[in-house]
Amino acid sequence: MLTILAAGSVFFPGLFLLSKQCLKSIPALRWSEGDAVIVSARLVSSVQAVMASSAGYIIASSCQDIIEDQHWLTSTYIMFAVPYFVYDIYAMFMCYWYKLRVKGHEEASAAPQHMGSAVRSYLHREFLMVLHHVVMVTVCFPVSVVTVTCCSF
Repeated sequence: MLTILAAGSVFFPGLFLLSKQCLKSIPALRWSEGDAVIVSARLVSSVQAVMASSAGYIIASSCQDIIEDQHWLTSTYIMFAVPYFVYDIYAMFMCYWYKLRVKGHEEASAAPQHMGSAVRSYLHREFLMVLHHVVMVTVCFPVSVVTVTCCSF
């Protein structure tokens, strides 16, 4: 169980860092840090969306009774995907931070000069999305683990 959690903790940030580094260092690309962060965050989100959709399809198509049946991928993917929600809070903030720094951006004049004010501004602007991610980790994850553990006996 902890191995799968650790795998997700390495996979999502690792994919982000790898893609960001490739976008910045490949001679044909040489993207700026901000552009590389934004595209890399979107890439990781897309990969997670495809993986979650695929897991859902596999689970739904493998079960006769979707409510009562169990599939090993259910608990496995939950464990693997939880680190994504933690990572994504950071990634969304980094995208926000770099978008504020773009010259000519509609919010550039209101761009916070310090990290603390940027965090407050980000939390104010993206409160529901951050709340969604926090609830997924602190409520939905423990409930699903308890439910899967209790119902597997």
